[in-house]
Amino acid sequence: MFKINIVVNTIKTKSKLFGQSLARVTPACLMMMVQGNILAISIGHWKTAIETAMVVGFLLVALSFSSKTLQIRENKYSMAGLVALVTMAADFNVHREGFSGEALMTGVATGLLWLLVSFTPLGEVGKAIKKYKNKS
Repeated sequence: MFKINIVVNTIKTKSKLFGQSLARVTPACLMMMVQGNILAISIGHWKTAIETAMVVGFLLVALSFSSKTLQIRENKYSMAGLVALVTMAADFNVHREGFSGEALMTGVATGLLWLLVSFTPLGEVGKAIKKYKNKS
């Protein structure tokens, strides 16, 4: 029974991390693609933003299985930096039009958004990780 609880808690924590990635990367990516012009957002922009967010989410979940990244995940600032770097790489790979600075700006915007939200009640993935670590 104890092992089942660990698996369920792991799935919940990883799902929450993936969901937070989708919720934070997508708007930052959308805003950078249309350069703040909300009226210019199209279905294609949504597709690209969600695809980028999903790549970031999968990468963050994959990285979260490593015990070496635990210190990064527990610190709001280092987690925001990690998210910014992963978002830059994912955005650069998803667009493939060459480097225009958009990937850099998307990464910075996502990192700042991640940090800002981490100070609100919505940014509780770090607490969930600590709780899971203490139960193991």
